[in-house]
Amino acid sequence: MPYTTAEILGMLNLFAKTELGRILVTLTTIVLTVLVVKFLQKRARMQGATDIARQRRNLVLAKNLVLLTAVILIGATWASKIAGAALSLAAVAGAILIVSKEFLLNLLGTAMLAISRPYRIGDFVEVESISGRVLDTDLIATTLAETMEGNQLTGHTVSIPHSILLVKPVRNLTATGRFTINMLPVAVHPNEDMHAQEQALLQAAIDICGSWIEEANRHFERLESRELVTLPSAEPRVLIELKTVKEYTFSLRYCCRPNERVKVEQAIIRQYLATRNAAPAPAADEE
Repeated sequence: MPYTTAEILGMLNLFAKTELGRILVTLTTIVLTVLVVKFLQKRARMQGATDIARQRRNLVLAKNLVLLTAVILIGATWASKIAGAALSLAAVAGAILIVSKEFLLNLLGTAMLAISRPYRIGDFVEVESISGRVLDTDLIATTLAETMEGNQLTGHTVSIPHSILLVKPVRNLTATGRFTINMLPVAVHPNEDMHAQEQALLQAAIDICGSWIEEANRHFERLESRELVTLPSAEPRVLIELKTVKEYTFSLRYCCRPNERVKVEQAIIRQYLATRNAAPAPAADEE
């Protein structure tokens, strides 16, 4: 006698509540999760490199949603067993808490990351002595593409546990989005014409950055009105830092896109040096 659909579903439900059924459901969920994550990664690669940062953000969001769904499903499958185990493990709860302290701190750091959003995928951040571009975030850690001075990628990756977010400040070097403000220190010989060198450095910055200054100013104005913050102008500025009575340094403030900082900085330095080398040599120090 053939079984009805209701009877088949009832038998499957009873089977899913057995030990073997729970194990099969768990294994199936894990396999499907791995396949879905691999499919999402393959699909992201096939979309091309038109906007890598946006694609990576979407991929990380979709991956975390899939993982969260899998965890909830496995937890629901073993809920009754987990509840019973929790009662039997009450005597060793203190020891488990001590052992899992770092794990719990990482989860708290993840919660803080989700609430405060100090950085997003694609941002350049600095935590203590570690700096890099955010590649991935999960429930435990954030993965960075390590950078050195000037946001130059080193080719290495660094994993930062989220527990560090609870006790250490995070510096977001690209918090202003499409355009960022950067500082470039330039040493000046004490016998050189300070005004001429300042103008040469400022002119080099204007020549290199002039094509996007107006766009950057509009971007900063929109950001100011949306976030209720005060941002500096995108116009290049030269500040003087006095080291000693006979030693000073120019600090050039300029604006550019985050991923173009190294290229822009090098172009400004090269043009400034070309202008300075074309000028008369400074007089020798008097005895």
